Amino acid sequence: MLPKTYDVVVIGAGSGGLTSAVGLSKVGKKVLLIEREHMGGECTNTGCVPSKALLHHAKTYKQAIAIAGTTADSEIYRREAFAYVRDKIDEILVEETPAHFEKMGITVVLGEAKFTGTQTLSVGGVEYLFKKAIIATGSAPRPLVVNGLPENQILTNQNIFKLESIPEKILIIGGGPIGMEMGQALAMLGSKVTIVDNGPRFGRLEDPAITPIITKAFTDLGIKIFTNANVKQVINSLAEIHIQNTASEQPKIEQVHFDKVLIAIGRVPNLPTGLESAKVASTKYGVTVNSNWRTSNKNIYALGDVAAMLKFTHVADDTGRQVVAHILSKGFLSVTKKEVPKVTYTQPEIAQVGLSYDQAVEEYGIGKIMRVEVPYSANDRARTDDATNGLLIVVAKRLSGKILGANMIGAHAGEMIGTITVAMQHQISLYKLRSTIFAYPTYSLIIRKAGDVFFGQQIADLKTDIKNLIKRSAPKIGVLSLWLIALFAIYTYQQNSGLSATAISLQIFENITTTAWGPLLYILAYTIRPLTFFPGTALTILSGVFFGLWGILYTIIGANLSASVAYVIGRFFTKAKQKSDGLLSGWIKPLKTNTFLTVLIMRLTFIPFDLINYGAGLLRLPYLPYVLATFAGTILGITTFVLIGTSISVEEFAKDGITVEAIDGKFILLSILVFIVSIIVSKVVSQRAAKIIKIN
Repeated sequence: MLPKTYDVVVIGAGSGGLTSAVGLSKVGKKVLLIEREHMGGECTNTGCVPSKALLHHAKTYKQAIAIAGTTADSEIYRREAFAYVRDKIDEILVEETPAHFEKMGITVVLGEAKFTGTQTLSVGGVEYLFKKAIIATGSAPRPLVVNGLPENQILTNQNIFKLESIPEKILIIGGGPIGMEMGQALAMLGSKVTIVDNGPRFGRLEDPAITPIITKAFTDLGIKIFTNANVKQVINSLAEIHIQNTASEQPKIEQVHFDKVLIAIGRVPNLPTGLESAKVASTKYGVTVNSNWRTSNKNIYALGDVAAMLKFTHVADDTGRQVVAHILSKGFLSVTKKEVPKVTYTQPEIAQVGLSYDQAVEEYGIGKIMRVEVPYSANDRARTDDATNGLLIVVAKRLSGKILGANMIGAHAGEMIGTITVAMQHQISLYKLRSTIFAYPTYSLIIRKAGDVFFGQQIADLKTDIKNLIKRSAPKIGVLSLWLIALFAIYTYQQNSGLSATAISLQIFENITTTAWGPLLYILAYTIRPLTFFPGTALTILSGVFFGLWGILYTIIGANLSASVAYVIGRFFTKAKQKSDGLLSGWIKPLKTNTFLTVLIMRLTFIPFDLINYGAGLLRLPYLPYVLATFAGTILGITTFVLIGTSISVEEFAKDGITVEAIDGKFILLSILVFIVSIIVSKVVSQRAAKIIKIN
């Protein structure tokens, strides 16, 4: 029996998988959706939906007893917490059944998918053939082995919502978003909660100014928090916690009783079976993808938790939408990088988007950014609601007001971070936000207040910031001035001599090629080229015009000296680090771990010459392997472009300009052959280097 054929097979019916399947089905694609465990994926069944339902139930209970005290009705409500959660899951799952999607024309198969080839997979022994496939298999809780901890006392997000009753005493290992949300919810519902985190401070993923606010909110609920701590062993529901004191080599030991232990130390990807058969590369961190979320198999994509570092439902959903567009456009529409907000739904809420203050300082330098803090106590709505325990932190570029990132803690922070995300995504500055009308009295006026604070501080610092801008721009201004002077000198000479531009070019050509100083002047010009920003490729081609094949030698010397000059500039004269999303971002780790091989590959694959030079200095790579790789890796590239220059006949060019007669075809053919050899060599080197280094 021939295998069934589909245009697209989607593995995983979570957020990213469902978005992809529905989007492709709507435009007429024949789609097969495969789900191993439960429709709706992690988010609906064991993640976002149940956790927020539990938080809502807990916050409602806490608010009720704060007003009316504990009553028989409130106690019934408290005990129904997990039943309420399961009801909400069932409500949402009504729209995520196989029948619901089959009505849309999507074929749904329940079972585990196993790749059997580059365009085939099987489920339960049934073979399927696909043109394209999307892996959206999500992630699972990262496991943790604790000596003496029995299996029946371990909770994760996958089984905690199946509880029938609220644990009296719960130990949570991990102080990230899951640990924080579940810890606070259970504490509000009456559990005695202890949180153990191995990080240096509670809420370490947030701005340090947020830590004391959220810590107080937790400790006010009676939650015990241990940082720099680990659970070493368990004996009869008694956990031994080792707390590392920086002032002493010996850890402090605490003992905590518990009924259940919630493991919340992160996520690991659910890798499908048979990736090797499908020729899909992966690591322990997930399926390896490019910027368009395409795997090493050009017909297979991977998105969501199985491939992303940012394991959020909204990221998976947006990626699914963009991958659908990429597939339908035959690759014409690329996946674009967007600002990603994140929210921790505690009380008060914590929200963040973009760079933290420390990241912005590292990337841009402290002199180029401004940190703006606005307390909730400055907002009238927060005062009326008695919700002043909050803070907005905005990091922006000086002068321009461009928002680089924001952190918030306080009422409705998760909703307000959307406004800042839109501003960042569409380059809306703090100046424009401060001139926008926000309804009064709303919490969102905090955002306009941040614009006001920025504007006031910017006016006060304006003189200093302009001086600093002029200092930073001085090299560029100097170079521009030199170019203008040179162009003016050439123009003046042309006007006084009455010669045409071609005649002047020939005169320069004759002066350079008929004197012994010509090669030395060319090498000097190439050496100082990083200071003048003159295109290296153009200068390399000119060497072929001026010196013929000798230009290869002269350019090798000049290019390597030029690379050293740019390296020095990048190392000693640039304070701010290169942006993490720049062209070198995927190369940074291999550049540092194996400089010679990585630089060699980059040279052979024609990555912009000066980008590598400045970047090498910026990253402070070891000089010797860098310069040796530059020498070896530029020979073929230089030869390619010098041959192009050599093919141009100056005499024919002087007569009729660029014509067929002015181009020597054999040198063009030779340059093409050298270029092909360069590509082959780079492929071979890359394949061998892949065993030693990892390049994204």
